[in-house]
Amino acid sequence: SVSIDGSKVTSKIKQRVIDKCGEEAMVKYLLHKHQLSEGKLEGVNWVALAGYLKSMSPPLRASQVKLQHNWIPTNSFLFQQRRVKCDKCPLCTSAVETASHVRCCTAPAMQQYRWARLAKLVRDLQGINTAPEIVRCWQEHIASVCGEHSNDEDKFIYGISDIHTLLGTARRHQSVLSWDGLLQGRASIHWSAVQASHERWRRQETNSHRQDTPWDIRAVRLVCEFNFDLWKFRNEEVHGHTQQEARQKLRDSVEATVRNLYDRYPVLLARYPSVHSIPLEVRLTKPTLVLQMWIKQVLQQEQLTDIARKRASLHGGSIERFLLPRVVIRRQRRMAGDPHYRAAVNKIACWLQRMVRFRSTMELPRMGIGDPG
Repeated sequence: SVSIDGSKVTSKIKQRVIDKCGEEAMVKYLLHKHQLSEGKLEGVNWVALAGYLKSMSPPLRASQVKLQHNWIPTNSFLFQQRRVKCDKCPLCTSAVETASHVRCCTAPAMQQYRWARLAKLVRDLQGINTAPEIVRCWQEHIASVCGEHSNDEDKFIYGISDIHTLLGTARRHQSVLSWDGLLQGRASIHWSAVQASHERWRRQETNSHRQDTPWDIRAVRLVCEFNFDLWKFRNEEVHGHTQQEARQKLRDSVEATVRNLYDRYPVLLARYPSVHSIPLEVRLTKPTLVLQMWIKQVLQQEQLTDIARKRASLHGGSIERFLLPRVVIRRQRRMAGDPHYRAAVNKIACWLQRMVRFRSTMELPRMGIGDPG
C-alpha cells in the first residue's frame, strides 16, 4: 500500500505520487512568482483551476499556463532577451508592453474588442446561472483592471441578506488575492459559498441549469478564456489573422530591415563582405529565412567591427602615434614601464626648467633684451 501524509492512497496512485513529488518546488515557485503568502495560497480555489486545466488539450493548456504565469512573449520580455529592438506596445506604441498592459492597452481596436468581449463574458456568466451579485461584482472589477468602466446604470439587485454578507467576504478576500489573479485563474474559495447560497434560495432558477461540471470550474474557465482572448486578439492584430497574412507581414518587416541596412551602409572590417556586394534587387529575391539569417549576420559583424575599432584606438592612439616607427613605439613602452627611467625623466625636466629660468634672468638682459631691474 502507498501512504502519503499519513493517509492511505487507494486510487489514482500515479497522479498522487507525481503531484507530491513536485508539490514543494511548485509551492515555492508560486509564492515567489505571484507574491503569495501561505494564507493567500490556501485561499485560492486550486481545485477549480486544476479541473479547468485538465479539461483542455495539451497545446491549449500550455498556452494557458504561460499566460497565467506571465511567460507570454510580450515585447518587454523579448527586449530583455535582445530579440527585439524596442519594448513598446506594437498597438498603442506609447507604453512598455507587459502582460498586464495587454489587458489595458489604449489602442482603439483593442479597446473596442475588450469592451465587446467583456459584455460576452457577462452573458456567459449569466448563462451558467451565476449569482447576479457575482456577475455585477466581477464585471466592475474586471473592467477596472482592464482600464474600462461599467456603464450599466441598473444598480439594484434583488437582495438576500445572507448572499450580500458572503459577497462582501468574497470580494474583500479576492481583493487581497488581486483581481489580476482572478483573470489568471486564482479565484477565491469564498465565491463558491456565494453561489451555493444563490442556488439554495433561488431554486426555481437553478433547476434548468444543473450540469455535471461544478459551477466554480465553469466560472474559472470563462474568466481565463476572457484573458486568453485578449492576448489572442493582440497577436492577430500584430501578426495577422491567418498564416498567409502572418507570413506576408513578416516578409514586409524583413524587407524593410534589408532596405534600411542598404541605406545605412555600415562600413565593416575588410574580412567581411560589403553590404552592397549583392544588389538590393537580387537580395530581395531570396527567401525570408535566408534574409533573416543575413540580417543577423550583418548585425553581428557590425558589433565585431565596433569592438575592433575601439581596440585599435586604444592600441594605436592618435594619427601621429600611428605614424611612428614600431621601434620607437616599443622603446617608449619599455621605458615607460621602468620606474628608474621615469625618475630620470622627471629630474631632466626639472633641470631644463631651471636652466630656462636662469638664462631668462641672466643672459637676456646682457643681450639688451628685458629689464635687469
